[in-house]
Amino acid sequence: MKKRGPGLGRPLAGTIFFVIAILLSTRVQLLARDSSTDEARYRRFSRGINLPYWFWLNRGPLQPLEKKYSDGDLALIRKLGLTYVRVPVDMANIYAANREDRLNPEALALLFDGLKRIIDSGLAVNFDLHSISQKEGGSDYSGPLGKDLTFTEEFFVFWEKMAEKLALFDPEWLIVEPMNEPVFQGEEYRWPPIQKQLIARIRAKLPSHTILATGAFWSNLSTLLTLEPLEDRNLWYCFHFYEPHIFTHQGAHWSSELVKKLRRVPYPSSPEAVREAVSLVDPENLKKALEFYGQERWDAARIENMIRQAAEWAARQRVRLICNEFGAYRTYCLPPYRIAWTRDVRQALEKYGLSWAMWEFEGGFGLIYRKGGKAVPDKPLARALGLKLD
Repeated sequence: MKKRGPGLGRPLAGTIFFVIAILLSTRVQLLARDSSTDEARYRRFSRGINLPYWFWLNRGPLQPLEKKYSDGDLALIRKLGLTYVRVPVDMANIYAANREDRLNPEALALLFDGLKRIIDSGLAVNFDLHSISQKEGGSDYSGPLGKDLTFTEEFFVFWEKMAEKLALFDPEWLIVEPMNEPVFQGEEYRWPPIQKQLIARIRAKLPSHTILATGAFWSNLSTLLTLEPLEDRNLWYCFHFYEPHIFTHQGAHWSSELVKKLRRVPYPSSPEAVREAVSLVDPENLKKALEFYGQERWDAARIENMIRQAAEWAARQRVRLICNEFGAYRTYCLPPYRIAWTRDVRQALEKYGLSWAMWEFEGGFGLIYRKGGKAVPDKPLARALGLKLD
């Protein structure tokens, strides 16, 4: 072995320093490029709308996208100034337990044809695994996940296979949401470690796609604010906003017993404003709930304060945040109240630079009505969302 002469150490050290400097410079450039790419992607998902009832809560057999949402519907969504759609999917619609790839090929072909059609129209897609198996509605979206260990492992395998297929889509135009509104009520702490493992297995198949993470308890803010972000720079975090529930879900037959019988619940709330709604119910617990809602004085400032907490959490954690569900049930929500609430939520989200998606295009929370089969926007509601109208 040759001995190193006294003059060799300094040049070698200089070379090492030079190489390290180059690597650090390259790292900074990559980070800058990643940041720019992430910003552009986030802007593409700035304003959205949910498209349920196609592959989630569909009535009857699955059908091509255009049978449920026409090219005209997609064109209207873009014309209104929306940039993406969230596509809820029920796992049972595409799952095939007896196949090695766990996927029903006919259903998957229908789904992917529709997703491609949406992207080709100029709209990005938030692919949303909305529920495990939900034929008739309800709110137990995550079902046996985390309760049944055999199923939980099967869910991971299903998602690995699904992620391999979703890799066909451009990551600039499709983001992946592995589980909508995981419940875990009373055991919310059990969801984060399951989510961590789930995302790791999806990430192995989708190295470049943005994946959405969320909190348990139906993706409420309370659980989001307790999350410790995962070490994945291409994760965004999502939450849903239906506060106060007593207002947004009044009369909703699938929701809690507390809200099913409520009518004419006002917004903003005050002791004076709720008097009519209180007079319309007999059970004492409903009267007390409405009176308390009045005393809480829900208004734009209170909503903004809640959204601000979410934005501050995201800033502290240095993560992207998106609210991909919010809305109020129009069947029993009087239009002036619904419009005021929607405007206040949307303005609060945009004040803090948060992307959003309203629930939903049509239906009980809908943005449009059908007239002769044609989609007609609810103009006051569209204005509350800051959308473009002729």
